Amino acid sequence: MTLQPSEPSERSENRMKKVAFVELPIIDRLLPLASGYMEACARKDPAIREAVTFQKVSVVATSSYQKVKDTVLAISADVFAFSCYVWNMGYVRKLIPELLAAQPHARIIIGGPQVIHQGQRYLHPGEERVVLCNGEGERTFTNYLREVLTGAPDFSRVQGLSFVRGAEVITTPDEPRIKDLEEIPSPFLEGLFATGQYAQAVIETNRGCPFRCTYCFWGAATGGKVNQFSEERVLKELEYLAKQRFLHLFVADANWGMLKRDVEMSRFLADCRKRYGAPLAVYASCAKNSKERVQEITHLMAEAGLISTQAIALQTMSAETLKSVKRDNIRGSAYMDLQKNLNEKGINSYLEMIWPLPGETLESFQKGLADLCDMGADSFQVHRLLLMNNVEMNTERVEFELETRPEPDEASEAEFVISTKWVTHPQYLEGVRFVNALTVLYTARGLWALGRYLHTRGKLGYLELLQRFVEYVRTSVPHTAFGRYCEGAIATMGFTHYTHPGQLMHLTLHSERDEFDALLAGFIQQFPFHAEPEVQVLLEADLLNRPYVYRNASITPKVREFKALRVLETLPDGYLVELSAEQRALISEFIPAVGKGPTETFHVNHRRAAMAFSANKPLAENLYYASDASTRMRTMSPEWKPLVRATRKLEGGASPTVGATV
Repeated sequence: MTLQPSEPSERSENRMKKVAFVELPIIDRLLPLASGYMEACARKDPAIREAVTFQKVSVVATSSYQKVKDTVLAISADVFAFSCYVWNMGYVRKLIPELLAAQPHARIIIGGPQVIHQGQRYLHPGEERVVLCNGEGERTFTNYLREVLTGAPDFSRVQGLSFVRGAEVITTPDEPRIKDLEEIPSPFLEGLFATGQYAQAVIETNRGCPFRCTYCFWGAATGGKVNQFSEERVLKELEYLAKQRFLHLFVADANWGMLKRDVEMSRFLADCRKRYGAPLAVYASCAKNSKERVQEITHLMAEAGLISTQAIALQTMSAETLKSVKRDNIRGSAYMDLQKNLNEKGINSYLEMIWPLPGETLESFQKGLADLCDMGADSFQVHRLLLMNNVEMNTERVEFELETRPEPDEASEAEFVISTKWVTHPQYLEGVRFVNALTVLYTARGLWALGRYLHTRGKLGYLELLQRFVEYVRTSVPHTAFGRYCEGAIATMGFTHYTHPGQLMHLTLHSERDEFDALLAGFIQQFPFHAEPEVQVLLEADLLNRPYVYRNASITPKVREFKALRVLETLPDGYLVELSAEQRALISEFIPAVGKGPTETFHVNHRRAAMAFSANKPLAENLYYASDASTRMRTMSPEWKPLVRATRKLEGGASPTVGATV
């Protein structure tokens, strides 16, 4: 039974004037959708609409606490409403007492996945001005405002709320999930977002997830029915966002592609891109068991230029681990088929993995990654295992012997797992080193061609290659910039930061590129096969083929360094290289861009899909970009253009000029 809130009284008319929604996202200039939903629902009530003004405040959580604090405390409001997630709750907890002290008249309501049903943790005796929303917030927030407007609120009348009365934390019955999502007016179509203020948008087409992965709390409805917004409404919202020229669109569905209509919505988005030139990119979490629809959606998006890469959320190759985290109802074959299809279409993709999940050993983790390299994975992004409030795995800490540490980020409240029943802490760190090796040798294309040659010819499998590289860096070249960074990141837990993959890209593909070239060559020289002609050819081809992560990076000369390949000239955008017919045939087997044919001179063009390094911005901003670039290495890699070389000499006896593309 739904509790009925009190009617606003006449004496409360001047008590309530302003509500400030506060969101602290991890993406800058992100449209605050949750705040828009709350405002849209509250405005349906005439009494609230007449008595209240609303303000939406968004400060990126990667800002300093001082900046966040100064921004929020500069606002005067009667109610502050915070959206709370694991990545910003550290800041929210610090802000609440300062806000209460600075504005003695203000009330605070907190809601979001990190605080749901956590009243005992976040509400404290004496803080009766702070309340907590449990579950979906639209109904509860509206009823909370109605109660505040009475001037003498009794929050026991509001369902889905936790609050303090004296020394006791009281929690009212939950509001049922909203089945008919049309109950929520569209904040886009209602015009509740200021034009030009945001560059990135987030949209929901449905709510809920049918899966029960124990490390996830998606929308507070994991293992629940998927409720849908109407297709007509979603299409209108998509067109609105395209017309407003939002650069990036994040689809906040747990399984994009699970429903048949998702294909038509993707087709509509592609059409919007053609008509309005926006959005520039779309990000979504693809469905787990709907490979045909996901493939169709991916192709539609790729052809329209809406995606630069496709995430494939595999998480583990261990059957035991899948059972431990209740993910064994998701078919692994669907991932493999999708990966094969994307490779055939030349579409960027990356496999998302998690380390260390319960049931996973160091051996199974390393073997799983090596097996995926053998299967043709494009790139990898290996996430650390985080524990947050409300996930089922929190209740399994003792059973799985989970040892955690707080994330070293004052904005975050996450704990990351550093050992399990199956993995000691030293083994966990060894897994981190293995991931570093995988990132620079495979994802960043350090030994892309040579690694596959050695693996397929039975000379050195991926597993041993990566393990031997870890040991080589630790014992032979710890003094290099790469070696110092990797061990320093382990000592300080810096590898847990979002920019860690970007730091690896920045070091090996930019700032210390020459040193890392030498490191790769030295690593291969320790093997007995290093002098074989095929090995030398493919090593040098890899050094030419390693992407430049920034568009404005200076091309590193290699004319005098190579022994097998003939580098004719270092160009402003790459290299002019001459290959023998045998060399071309060998390289094309592992770098298909080289192709097969009679032409033996190539322009290795590195000026492709990269952004420029900005010396005027903090390094962290460049590293965020480089982290993103690591997920689309296929299109970051150079083009090998066959050329006809002119034979005439330039003035002063310079090298031959680049001729026409064949």
